[in-house]
Amino acid sequence: MTTQESNQREGKLRDLLILVPYVKQHQLNLWLSIALMIISSVISIALPMFIRRAVDVHIMGYDLPGLLLLTSIAFGLILVTTSANIFRGRLMAKLGQNSIRALRDDLFAYMQRLPVKFFDKIPVGKLITRLTSDVDALRDLVGNAIVSMVIDTLRLTGFLALMFWLDWRLTLITLTLAPILVFALTFLTARIRKAEDQVREQASLVNANLQESISGIRVIQGFQAEDYFHEQFKIEDYNLLRAGMRAVATYAYFWPTIDLSWLLSTAAIFYFGGQWVMDGTATPGDLVAFIAYTGQFFGPLRGLSQAYRIIQRALAGAVRIKRIMATETEEKANLNPMPRITGKVEFENITFGYDPEEIVLHDISFAAEPGQTIALVGHTGAGKTSIINLLCRFYNPIQGRILVDGLDIHEHELESYRRQIGLVLQEPFLFSGTLRDNIRFGAPEATDEQIWDALETVGLAEAFTKSRITLDTILTERGANFSTGQRQLISFARALISDPRILILDEATAHVDTLTEQKVQQALAKLLAGRTSFVIAHRLSTIRNADLIIVIGDGHILERGTHEQLLAQKGEYWQLCSSQNMAQIC
Repeated sequence: MTTQESNQREGKLRDLLILVPYVKQHQLNLWLSIALMIISSVISIALPMFIRRAVDVHIMGYDLPGLLLLTSIAFGLILVTTSANIFRGRLMAKLGQNSIRALRDDLFAYMQRLPVKFFDKIPVGKLITRLTSDVDALRDLVGNAIVSMVIDTLRLTGFLALMFWLDWRLTLITLTLAPILVFALTFLTARIRKAEDQVREQASLVNANLQESISGIRVIQGFQAEDYFHEQFKIEDYNLLRAGMRAVATYAYFWPTIDLSWLLSTAAIFYFGGQWVMDGTATPGDLVAFIAYTGQFFGPLRGLSQAYRIIQRALAGAVRIKRIMATETEEKANLNPMPRITGKVEFENITFGYDPEEIVLHDISFAAEPGQTIALVGHTGAGKTSIINLLCRFYNPIQGRILVDGLDIHEHELESYRRQIGLVLQEPFLFSGTLRDNIRFGAPEATDEQIWDALETVGLAEAFTKSRITLDTILTERGANFSTGQRQLISFARALISDPRILILDEATAHVDTLTEQKVQQALAKLLAGRTSFVIAHRLSTIRNADLIIVIGDGHILERGTHEQLLAQKGEYWQLCSSQNMAQIC
């Protein structure tokens, strides 16, 4: 862990203001909890005075009826305190759970709107930690620490005042042991906070490792790399164990140090207080009440130290959450919605790099008329997918403009623009849920009939009917219970049901067999009519009928033209065709 990372986690109390809007929604619960805690605190402050009177007046005076009455009153007050604490605990738990649920919902929604480049830099496991343990740290603050800190301060002040009133000498003796408390509340607490912070950081690394290993289980098993990944996980898990043991070892000193201070105080009070009772300068009731106050005096101190630890944990979590919510989303305020487009697309002198220091697209310019099919071809890493990423606004160009129907796409509302784009990726990503839900992502209002029409178009309806697959069939994670070709065709149906004006196919037929591909091409020939489409293809036989083929190489446009025009040039495209042994078309 670097010093910079450690400093980044240092928070200030104002960082906790992130909670204010969520707590305000349930402020009635907060004020009721404070009122109940004040009641229970006043009673707990007063109870030792009942003990003092019981000893000095009723026990020493052999007044059994009076002792019974006083005990009954004290018992009633204890019941009131217990009831108040139970009710307060439920109110605060409800406040904490509801507030943090809303915060977690907002954080998730915000993360959904962050640009793709944000997720390129942060492992998924760390983001999961932000949504779980970091948010839970704030829940502990809202559900317990805030009110407890205020009331424990009130109780501590009340106990100290009455202790001075009972016997200032014994109070000073008690306070002489304050350095032990200061040590526990400062040095040890700081060490505990640092250790717990390291635990959370290491836990996020374990989560990241776990997520990656589970997501890539087919590759791991296919290459028999189970032992390697197991060893990597064991290393991270062992580091988590070490971090946890350091936290436990540090924490193990904390409460014994507090208890040591209390035990020494009690022993000193018995010794000196006992002498003063025997010489008549104090009463037995004073001594018993003072011992009771001393025991309760350390309770708020424990509560405050615990609240301090919770606050420090919450600060660390708040800083990390605020860092995410401070990341600029792709949405900009006060932008006009993108109107219904016809599909004319223009790239004007586009320069782009995922890292500004490493340019991957150099001065790219081309135009696509409405209804045209544009094919992007070239070797792996040439920049084809980068062009698609820019068109989808997953990334922003460093220089140049992208126009759709003559409108700069970055000067219009993102949602209304993307709603008019259909996207099919090389690796189809399906979600857990029903087949209906997966297809309706692009058009939530689509009817079952429209969904079956889309499945019919991509050639799946007949096969699903024979296999008794319905729209209510549940897909497992990433659609693992369907074949690779079926998953790709389902993603076709999902894109097409939204009736996009621009359709993007990123090597979308890579996992479809030749016979199925022919059926899909026949269906797409009808569906692409009237839509502008961009097709990335390594299998050049699939794009021979494209209106415009653009050959990309090392981030530059090398050639452009129709299939016949490019073959006649005997250039890069001709070489690509030759490398695929496409004698029938070369």
